[in-house]
Amino acid sequence: MIEVFGWVAAVIGIVSNIPQLVRILRARTSAGVSLRLWQLTVATASAWCVHGYLVQQQQMQWPNMLMAAAGLVIVIFILRDRGQKLLPALVLPITMALLLSFTNIVFGALAFGIVVALPQLVGQGAQLRELITAPDLTGVSGVFLVIFLVVQSMWFSFGIMTTDWALITCAGAMVVICVANLCVYLVRTARARARIRAVDVSPAR
Repeated sequence: MIEVFGWVAAVIGIVSNIPQLVRILRARTSAGVSLRLWQLTVATASAWCVHGYLVQQQQMQWPNMLMAAAGLVIVIFILRDRGQKLLPALVLPITMALLLSFTNIVFGALAFGIVVALPQLVGQGAQLRELITAPDLTGVSGVFLVIFLVVQSMWFSFGIMTTDWALITCAGAMVVICVANLCVYLVRTARARARIRAVDVSPAR
């Protein structure tokens, strides 16, 4: 059952990036989407892939490799939308992935869990800042925010079931900030809809 649960979390994790990619393509804008979040997503997914090989958990190997690839595609679309170059934007994820993997190999799973949580929290914090300050959230997928929260909750549970302190440490912190992101998004989109309704029902002058 633990193995099945891990695979379910992995599959949902792979699928979680798709709504955000579809949203950017359909809206033809990345407004409100944090580039930093997706750069760090590529880095941390790559590092989790290495961790999966080190602890012999297949649920964290290929799924995270696919998540890194999907995250890279989103980074490319964000850069195109904002007229920025690709190669300079790849320095951060590549460097971060190498440093995180080095920490995992040299210092072990607990140290990796603590260290890998930092860029993931920074990325989610960058997205939280965008959700609070961006004038337009058209490019943000609410479905992605919900699915990502579910995935992190499942990985936290999987970490408890397998006593993987890297997962417990990192996913536990991620659940907290994912809840904050979702709440801010829901509040802002609800207010935006309320303003639109108010304009629609206001008498013409």
